[in-house]
Amino acid sequence: MSLVIFIIMKPTTRPINISFRKLLLNDVESLVGIERLNTEHPWPVSHFSSSVANNNTLSCGLIVEQKLIGYALTLVALESADLLNIGIHPNYKRQGFGESLLTHLLIQLKEATVSSLILEVRVENHIAINFYQKQGFEGVGIREKYYSNQEDAKIMKLHISH
Repeated sequence: MSLVIFIIMKPTTRPINISFRKLLLNDVESLVGIERLNTEHPWPVSHFSSSVANNNTLSCGLIVEQKLIGYALTLVALESADLLNIGIHPNYKRQGFGESLLTHLLIQLKEATVSSLILEVRVENHIAINFYQKQGFEGVGIREKYYSNQEDAKIMKLHISH
């Protein structure tokens, strides 16, 4: 004799409505809010405003359940781009949203025929450095006293294949 037991369980995950869009000037307040939650040295409002308004900036906002929870700002110059700033709201970290945002950004950069993406990251920001390395970035140098508090920056580069 065999005994079969069926357990009806509620689903443990629910579908998440996720989308991406170009950032707008009226997003700046939200960007600054996320930035201030993420770092002791946040960008000022003027940096976000000028970056979003710049025609050479490729921007990407990550929307989850109709809420802006992440952003990426990239300055494009011919075949190269510089990742100026990227952030995910702390409540959404370590859930794959950062990787999704970066993947979407790389698709946009490929479409713009960009072949490399460069960034600077604080040398002590090991979590970010590990994240970028997992995404294929390689360390290519150090910018000494790059940040306003005289902290060094690690320069990282990703070759984008077409």
